[in-house]
Amino acid sequence: MQRKQSPVYCCVLILPFHLKQDVSVNGGQVVHAGLSLLFLLSAMSGVSAAEDDVDELARKVSNPASFMISVPVHSDFDIGRWGGSDTYSATLDIEPVIPFALNDDWNMISHTDFPIVYNDPIGTPGGKLGLGDISQNLSFTPARHGPLIWAFGPEFSLPTATDDRFGTGKLSIGPSGLLLLQTKSMSLGLSASHLWSVAGAGDRPRVSQTELQPFIAWHIGGGKTISANLDFNYDWVESDYTLPVSLSFSQIVKVGEQTLSLSLGAKYYIEGPDDGPQWGIKAGVTFLFPQKTAMQ
Repeated sequence: MQRKQSPVYCCVLILPFHLKQDVSVNGGQVVHAGLSLLFLLSAMSGVSAAEDDVDELARKVSNPASFMISVPVHSDFDIGRWGGSDTYSATLDIEPVIPFALNDDWNMISHTDFPIVYNDPIGTPGGKLGLGDISQNLSFTPARHGPLIWAFGPEFSLPTATDDRFGTGKLSIGPSGLLLLQTKSMSLGLSASHLWSVAGAGDRPRVSQTELQPFIAWHIGGGKTISANLDFNYDWVESDYTLPVSLSFSQIVKVGEQTLSLSLGAKYYIEGPDDGPQWGIKAGVTFLFPQKTAMQ
């Protein structure tokens, strides 16, 4: 196999974690520095796998209902205004995905999201680092399918946030679904969910929130994918919504025996409250385990 170096890609990946240089070292910067090093090592050591293999893996990464164990680690860096001041917020999401074979006809895909949030007003010497609300999605999908893929199941949001700014303070439950049309060169889909609060802190607002995510991914060969998506979030309690649009590029690589998907993208908030993010950068590394046996 031919070794492929990606020094320029490495530099771009670590850029969002070092934009702020005027504050003292804190917990948020430690988290970002660690992830930056992970990206750097991954990209500089990347070895492409066989092209047929990486193209199939690229399609699986674009399919939320794929029967493959994976561990995405994504970092979102947002700039905007919170509390009347210019602020940046960084979120590190660790999202293990584990498929379960229920029987010959049905699979269940478990998606868990552990968000680590860092929020820091620009121009101040400190910030807040903590855990956000952990979410759990269980999607049921047919074990055999053609180009059209669908899934449905419950979603839960647990009030695990260590700071009021990082979560809702409520236990929320609701339905979720996925509809995906996938060909050799393209993935076109829509995921949807709604959450209602059912328990939690009495002094916090109730939760009634809808999320719609239309997305499209172009698989351009060699394990490379260009993706675009909208993330429409509507808050029925506040009668307000956010609408960021994202464009990203991803590449399947190998580091030793470990297969990875590296991604880099940008997003712009077309609509949203004045007190919130305006634009952002996102980067990610997904650990892929295509040869691992899923739970039976």
